[in-house]
Amino acid sequence: MVSTSLPAQIIYSHNFTKKLHRAGIDFVEPVEGFYKVRLLKKDDLLKYDMVIQSKEKDLEMRFVLDPKYKLDVPHLSFFNLATSLATNEQRFNIKLNVYPPSEAKSLYGADWAAYSDFIPKRTLTDKYYARLISIFREGLGMAHQIILFNRHEREVDVRSHTISFRGGEQDLN
Repeated sequence: MVSTSLPAQIIYSHNFTKKLHRAGIDFVEPVEGFYKVRLLKKDDLLKYDMVIQSKEKDLEMRFVLDPKYKLDVPHLSFFNLATSLATNEQRFNIKLNVYPPSEAKSLYGADWAAYSDFIPKRTLTDKYYARLISIFREGLGMAHQIILFNRHEREVDVRSHTISFRGGEQDLN
């Protein structure tokens, strides 16, 4: 008889669950990689709604949900956050990619979406690389996901789709 233990389901905080519901956001819980909630609620830059990490995958994800975000300038919030999280050393570049509206809708159920790859500030993490994914949907708010990692592997790309607005393209027309 072979016995295996499966990772326990991630327990969300009441506040995180409430914000997911208010913003109409789906959260795709990672089932591989033994992700666990990490107790990091705030650093010098942000207050996080949830932080999960996988020692097995050497990856950490931080989430900031803002269902009250009503401004119609999500790109400014995204650019400001990306430049705040990235190192200020001039030898490193910040890669920014704003999705075309049709891709934002199909990938994230969003009116607007973007991602940024950069070298994070040392005060943020001990990881070498970071990816910021930001999504916005009018009337529902804005959400940011920060992925921190040491090696760019498939897991980073898969986890880049952990959050999305419910309903998708059919509800946005």
